[in-house]
Amino acid sequence: MHATESEEYGMFKGSNEPDRKYFDFNDIRLKIESETDRLAGKKGLTVDAILLDIYSPNVLDLTLVDLPGAVRTVAEGQDLDTPAKIQQMILRYIAQPNCIILAVSAANNDLAVSDAIALSQQVDPKGERTIGVLTKLDLMDEGTNARRIITGEDDSAPKLKLGYIGVVNRSQKDIIDHRSITDAREKEAQYFASEPAYRSLFARMGTQHLVTRCSEQLVQAIQRELPTISKKLNALIHQKKQELRALPDTQPATLRSMMTEVIHAFIEEFNGLIDGLKKSAGFEDTSELVGGARIEALFSSVFRQEIFDLFVFNGGDASIAEDNIRILMKNTKGLGGGLFMDNAALDKMIANQIERFRDPSIKCARMVFEEMSKLQSKAIDQVAVLGAFPKARLAIIEVVTRVLSGQHEKTVDHLNTFVEMNCHRINYDHPDFDSVRVMHEVELRRFGDEENEEEKTLLLKAHSGQELTSEEKAKVRGIMERRQRASQGQQPRAADGGTVSSHFQGGMSAPPTNNTTVGAGLGAGSLVRQTSKDMESQRLHHFLKTISPKEQTQVEQVVALTDAYFDLSKKAFVDQVPKYIQLLLVEHTQKKVAKEVMMLVSDANVEELMSPSDDVKIRREETQAALEKLQEAHEMLFEVSRAASTGL
Repeated sequence: MHATESEEYGMFKGSNEPDRKYFDFNDIRLKIESETDRLAGKKGLTVDAILLDIYSPNVLDLTLVDLPGAVRTVAEGQDLDTPAKIQQMILRYIAQPNCIILAVSAANNDLAVSDAIALSQQVDPKGERTIGVLTKLDLMDEGTNARRIITGEDDSAPKLKLGYIGVVNRSQKDIIDHRSITDAREKEAQYFASEPAYRSLFARMGTQHLVTRCSEQLVQAIQRELPTISKKLNALIHQKKQELRALPDTQPATLRSMMTEVIHAFIEEFNGLIDGLKKSAGFEDTSELVGGARIEALFSSVFRQEIFDLFVFNGGDASIAEDNIRILMKNTKGLGGGLFMDNAALDKMIANQIERFRDPSIKCARMVFEEMSKLQSKAIDQVAVLGAFPKARLAIIEVVTRVLSGQHEKTVDHLNTFVEMNCHRINYDHPDFDSVRVMHEVELRRFGDEENEEEKTLLLKAHSGQELTSEEKAKVRGIMERRQRASQGQQPRAADGGTVSSHFQGGMSAPPTNNTTVGAGLGAGSLVRQTSKDMESQRLHHFLKTISPKEQTQVEQVVALTDAYFDLSKKAFVDQVPKYIQLLLVEHTQKKVAKEVMMLVSDANVEELMSPSDDVKIRREETQAALEKLQEAHEMLFEVSRAASTGL
């Protein structure tokens, strides 16, 4: 009900004629009957409400829910569970703590068996928000009245803190005779003024007093809940404003500028997710890494560990089978053999090992590509306004997907080139590749540390290719003969008395990695790598016992040099591959996306791209109407709050 200063009328805003005004209340009654039949059928029941708005200078601002009366039996043709359904419907409404319950009961019946009172007591056992409404006061047996119930003197009546109010409604004859509500109210007032039992209670009786009492209780309830209601209203207003911003009112003159804003918002979100400079949605999530942080983890943890988990004697078709080393060395010497190891064998072995970096590198690029694709989707979802323009959204997705796919292909090409150039150019002059030291360590592992400092210096001089005097050459021959005799008599040993199998570590060891897990691809860390190294040593040792001493020396040397260069290459790939991917797949994608997406603004089809979806206009109108209602409610709430504080 809405208090107005204009004429009286009613509107059924939830019906098939929401804008029609009914000025005749008989028409309103007929409309209620037709709406009941439409929603529930002749004898059915529905939870759908019939929404009726009454505008009149004779009513107070009040929302009244007219619930069906509780029944115990069903009429012919009704469902047997109708009483239970009605009870559930009543309880669903009256259970709300802010609801004022009007428990309507006939005064000529015992209140102890009143269904209305019984249902209200289920949700309001203390009677704090229930008003008892007594009807049919004029039909009570002669000599009886409800005065003691209304005044609270009747101890047998259920106690209600808000009390009881008596009313006299129109009789069935009045309804048949079409007696007006105004006439009925006058007749009701005459009854209470003339009836001795109620004459002194006249100010507390009647429908008008009931309406006033309900309005007072409503205001008091609102005052109690003002902080909570105000908070909820503000939240709903903010929500509707956000929805309205996501449903822009498109005008041809503003389409280009609107699209520019949308694209700038997308670029900012996309770059922010990668660079970590913008606190976009998702950054507050601490359960997993996102955006650029996740890409960095792919580089520093997943790819790094996968590379350092590769060893000369393990992994795939490119790993070395011990016997194949000897065969490769013999094949490269050709007819006649030779005394010294040929570089071609070492080149081939090192190239085979470097080739093993190709798949992990391309796999890393693929994982970054997939992560960038996810960031694209996340950035688009964060630009809420794009939901209203499906064509513009699709155009941006197509541009980013095309650029990203092109950059991924270019990145893979560069990575393949990087692998191939490292395979074709084995740099034995690399400042970190000390072949002399590696060869010397092989000899120490084979023959032990029996030489004195003078002999050690002489051997290093000989390994490095420096010119020797005749005397020095004779000493070197003596050392080699001594070692040859030692090798024929016992197992090769190290300086501390250990064996080759326990000391051969193949040159430089892999640097430690952190154990941060970021999905599939992480190994078990340095312990696993050390175990693999030990297995390499054992396999090599068992193999060396099956070949001649001369071949033993050559095999150990080529394996040690291969392993040393392989470790050196690991560091190069761990350092360089992420740089290629970051530059080509991440940073170049960011620049090209920003450039090519902005080109959509200059396209002649801006009007088509920014055409909203079919339901946007309807949704905008509905959202705008809801926002206006909420703002109106907020103003009313302010007035109530001010009245409560001033006592007006």
